[in-house]
Amino acid sequence: MISKKEALELIKGTSRYSHALLVSAMMKALAGRLGKNEELWELVGLLHDLDYDVTRGDMSKHGLVAAKMLKGRLPEHELYAIKAHDYRTGFKPRTSLDCALVATDTLAVFLEKTRMMSIELTVESVLSEIDSASESQPWIKSNLRKCKALKIGLNEFLEVCLSTVRKE
Repeated sequence: MISKKEALELIKGTSRYSHALLVSAMMKALAGRLGKNEELWELVGLLHDLDYDVTRGDMSKHGLVAAKMLKGRLPEHELYAIKAHDYRTGFKPRTSLDCALVATDTLAVFLEKTRMMSIELTVESVLSEIDSASESQPWIKSNLRKCKALKIGLNEFLEVCLSTVRKE
């Protein structure tokens, strides 16, 4: 099993380093809230975009290359979550881990692209921006709704995730 220190070394220097840190913090918080393995969920968040720089030209391979790179270093169901986090691979989210990764990755990308990280984040302010953005990009809300598989509502999902952002 790969350690957090090893995972950080693997992603250091990649274009997705800050993004991976954000997703991993959200994943760890969700795991804690749901009574899941925080260490494994955090590792999945750290490593989900490990292959981003090498698959940028063919996103249908994004997640698949990372899973190959990590084979034997993470359990199979964690590797599956990495494969399933981007719909273009053809892998569908099946478990709470898979759905959590899709939702947290989407939220992180959304916060980064809208530059919401620089304002006071509240569930209400983020929901308002999501509603606005979803008019032209319905996939945002669709991906965030994957949190239903976690048996929590969108507001609670956002609160758990945003609490990690406010701490950083």
